[in-house]
Amino acid sequence: MSLGLGAASLRSHEIQLRNNNYAQAPDQTLLQSNGFTKVIVRVFSDDEKNGGLYFINPLFKAVRPVLDNWAPEFLRGEVSFWAWMGGRYFSWMKDSPYLDREWRNGQKRVIPKLDLFNPEAEQLLVSLFRALAQKPIRGILIQDDLVLGRSEGFSNWGKACFTMATGLPAEEHLMSLPNSAHSRAWERVKCGRLVQVLEKIVLACKAVNPQLKIAMNIHYELPLAPTESRSWYAHDAPALAASSLDYLYLMAYHRQIKSELGLSETANRLYFVKMAAAALESFGPKLVLKLQVRDWQTSALIPLAELKTYYDLIPAGIERVCFAAADPEDIPILARIFGK
Repeated sequence: MSLGLGAASLRSHEIQLRNNNYAQAPDQTLLQSNGFTKVIVRVFSDDEKNGGLYFINPLFKAVRPVLDNWAPEFLRGEVSFWAWMGGRYFSWMKDSPYLDREWRNGQKRVIPKLDLFNPEAEQLLVSLFRALAQKPIRGILIQDDLVLGRSEGFSNWGKACFTMATGLPAEEHLMSLPNSAHSRAWERVKCGRLVQVLEKIVLACKAVNPQLKIAMNIHYELPLAPTESRSWYAHDAPALAASSLDYLYLMAYHRQIKSELGLSETANRLYFVKMAAAALESFGPKLVLKLQVRDWQTSALIPLAELKTYYDLIPAGIERVCFAAADPEDIPILARIFGK
């Protein structure tokens, strides 16, 4: 499937920076002159010892006020400045009553993820996004950790919600048993709860700034493996499509897909096309397709010819493409992919 330059010229192109350790803010003139309409900057840290947030807020430690320093530079420009924010995985939170429980190999343990079933943890998360929405930004991209994995959600709050919703006893081994009545019911509860939390986040952010756009990363399996995605992530495609989210960012990372699925190059390209087409059918104008521009293992920039090959496989109906996760020096190189 070939895209053609006409379709490329109608697209908007975005760039997501892989970190914020640069000496200064991304150059807005450079972004605009190379055809990028949006830059997305990371505002959270996963460091277990020194983690925190990259903006001043009333809830958690601010590692450095990167967002507060950079965002004002984009207020009067044409390039949208977005914040990329973690959803529920905060590795630097220890011994908090707000943390979730995981059930694995017959054992329960605390994990460094907020318990989405705990009302106080939910309020903490909503308050955090509300604080972020008060910054001079145009959008928020929620990280791909806003999921409820197959082994997660087994806090006392989660088990109580399961019983209240289903009338079934909250027995971990039954709730974890694949294709059982308990596990299918538990899956429905988790999918519903995740969308409820999402809606509260969106509502809180837009109450602060009605013009703010809210988006979320979704995994590449969702378009072609919706049943598995419900089980693995508690992501239900129709529910997410119908949600108040403005955009859904599909992590169509071709090298990751090829490695994880063990595909040949030909099979990987076919999978990529089918995945993108299925995502377009499911999410329509809400869809943003993310291209992987650096190798996850080496951090090296992927060769331009390889990136161009996958860019040209994107169906013409997809209106937005995000290049992730890049460095500022990649901007003029990546622009060559879509004709700049």
